[in-house]
Amino acid sequence: MRYLKLLLVMPLLFLLQGCWLILFTDIHGPDDPGEAPQSAYLAVTMPRTTMENSISLTDAKPVKKSGKIYIKDNLMFVTEVNEGFHIYDYSDPAHPMQKAYLQVPGATDVAIRNNSLYINQAVDLVTLNYTGSSVAVTARTRNIFPSKKSPDGYWAPAGNNEIIVNWIPR
Repeated sequence: MRYLKLLLVMPLLFLLQGCWLILFTDIHGPDDPGEAPQSAYLAVTMPRTTMENSISLTDAKPVKKSGKIYIKDNLMFVTEVNEGFHIYDYSDPAHPMQKAYLQVPGATDVAIRNNSLYINQAVDLVTLNYTGSSVAVTARTRNIFPSKKSPDGYWAPAGNNEIIVNWIPR
């Protein structure tokens, strides 16, 4: 009988210990309840009109922070996270050659069908026509993606008519 009582009391003691930790440890955030938590990153914003006119095809440049890779026919697109895409001639996979750089601030992904590139540019879906030597925006659907979140999980309000295109360390 004595062991039965002990078996019944032990789980209750463990539960109370958990309550004690919750009540008397600071797991609720900053000392000042009005103080908002802060990200270790700063939001990089761009006026919407500047962002919409920022897409351009330039000379090839070195990769700094690569992301996803997309291969279509003899072309390879390597994402430069939140900045654009490196375009390679991939006709010889053992020796890909850089052709150009597609600057698209805020871009993180691409899908391709025929000669059309579908790119998420921050909060917009942009359709481009790529011919190998030129690029032209053929469509833009605004505000279909959520605003970019910082790498440590914070959201930041953008100003009126401004779009967050990247996050940089403070």
